[in-house]
Amino acid sequence: MLILMGSPALRSASIQVAVSVLANWGMLNTGMSMAFPSAVVPPLLGSAPGLHASVDEASWIASMSMMTATFACPVSGQLIDRIGRRKGLILLSLLAAIGWLLMAVISQTLYALYAGRLFTGFATGMASSISAVYTSEVTVVSLRTTLVSFSPIMLAAGVYLVYIWILFYQNSWVEVSYFAFGLSMISLVLTPLLPESPMWLLSGGRAEEALQALQRLRGASAPEQVKEELDSFSGRASDRQQTTSWLSAFHKLQRPQSYKPLLIMLTYFLFQQMSGVTLVLVYAVDFARDAGIMAEAYYIALAMSSARMLGTFLAIWICSLWGRRLPAVLSGTIMSVSMSGLALSVSPFLSLPLWLVSALSVTFVTSSAIGFAALPLSMTGEVFPTDVRGVCSGLTSCLGFFATFVVVKIYPGTVRAVGAFPVFVFFAASGIMGTIFLYVFLPETHGKTLLQIENYFKGTSKQKTHI
Repeated sequence: MLILMGSPALRSASIQVAVSVLANWGMLNTGMSMAFPSAVVPPLLGSAPGLHASVDEASWIASMSMMTATFACPVSGQLIDRIGRRKGLILLSLLAAIGWLLMAVISQTLYALYAGRLFTGFATGMASSISAVYTSEVTVVSLRTTLVSFSPIMLAAGVYLVYIWILFYQNSWVEVSYFAFGLSMISLVLTPLLPESPMWLLSGGRAEEALQALQRLRGASAPEQVKEELDSFSGRASDRQQTTSWLSAFHKLQRPQSYKPLLIMLTYFLFQQMSGVTLVLVYAVDFARDAGIMAEAYYIALAMSSARMLGTFLAIWICSLWGRRLPAVLSGTIMSVSMSGLALSVSPFLSLPLWLVSALSVTFVTSSAIGFAALPLSMTGEVFPTDVRGVCSGLTSCLGFFATFVVVKIYPGTVRAVGAFPVFVFFAASGIMGTIFLYVFLPETHGKTLLQIENYFKGTSKQKTHI
């Protein structure tokens, strides 16, 4: 681990930032895997030389990653509660590297593409839960709100990188596959250098290893410097055994501090997909055309991903100032209003100018990136108790990916069958209902320790839920 010069506080913060970036490196794979259909489907269906596929085969290649991610999420949650957070990060990097290598080297075989998407899908499902869990457990309260937001940032960066590559290689997916493989190998080589989560080590009775890990994470030269913080972890970990089975996990989920945040996050992820947040990036070109915008397809996709990245950075800044609830509700309101405007633009009742439709589209993507894209990903690592954090974050991610698969799969056929107007109205209505849900039920976690958050759901501490 690099020893950073400067004050102890600066050294500790720098180490936590570096650790969080590496822990969330797997989210680059998630973003690239989400955007990869834009690189692989056009060549497969086009007339350029190389491998070709039917529409049905291409759709399976596009959606298979989300399918396997759905199965990987609950498995990965249980897995990291057994083997630890660091080993889980290493495993997802390995799976991602295998998947991208298959699609790069054996690029002229459909089965290689199927297998590659399967591997990268499993890595995607694992990263969605492990990255946020590890980051929340190794960072101090004052930095946690910012650092857990690295997950959506890295995801947005992965999407953006794919669209940059396909601007130059529109007839081949090999180049972007090799690039993604290289990124996965960086993570695979460096992740073993990460300290294990002290909280997870304590939950297994490995107090001495937890002390050493916390010293490394804080850049402390003596155990006494981190003893007080370690003791605060011990209060939650000393009275339980590590979850070893789904049955024991089920019993733990019956506690209010477990099932209350689980229900909130499951509903949050469901509204995320029902309001069209992820679909806009996957079908950037089709969405723009359905909204009445006609332009160069790849540049539209790049503009959408740029707006998503901007919104993600705004989310970090805004949440560091105003917490979680206020940005979630305000951005949800803006997102719903802009989607309502887009619905009107394709309705038989009103015709909006092209500049306004374009502005509404960018506003929708930017605002949704704050409250309905970045926040659910970052909050999965902090709202659940330690002993079921892996399982619960896996379950919420599982629902999110399953909902993504369903929405992405049925969107084109639904628009062709009933038109864009009722579909956009459904997105707008879902956004409105989701925003109301967040206003009523989403607690504020900014500035709270993980113990305070757990006690709030347990009912042993009070928190105002109005804004």
